[in-house]
Amino acid sequence: MKTKEIASLLGVPPSTLHDWKKNPEKKNLAAILTAMPKEAALQFIKDATKKQAPKMLLATVNCSIGNTKKHLKASDIKKLLSGNKPETSVEKYALDVIKTEATHEEIMSFATYYRIPKKSLSKILNG
Repeated sequence: MKTKEIASLLGVPPSTLHDWKKNPEKKNLAAILTAMPKEAALQFIKDATKKQAPKMLLATVNCSIGNTKKHLKASDIKKLLSGNKPETSVEKYALDVIKTEATHEEIMSFATYYRIPKKSLSKILNG
């Protein structure tokens, strides 16, 4: 796979990939992907991002909450997206963050992983 294609898939500039290749102390993802056939690299990226997707929504929410003692767990977000009304100000804020800052892919991956009914999800996000 070519560096330009890898940069496009990962959403980083080609110069970043070149920097990664120059630094032998770090794991060299760019070199690994470059050595793979394109189909294998695409599958690798798809698998890696799919497994991280539920964590991405959790990170989006918790990065917006300054106090780490108030960070939510995945089960808390699952309850919010399943239709439970937010009880605390942190839960209300988290739901607002999900509605305004989270990407569609983050939300859908989280909902798929935790088997949240699309009807409940739609009601919460549009209501």
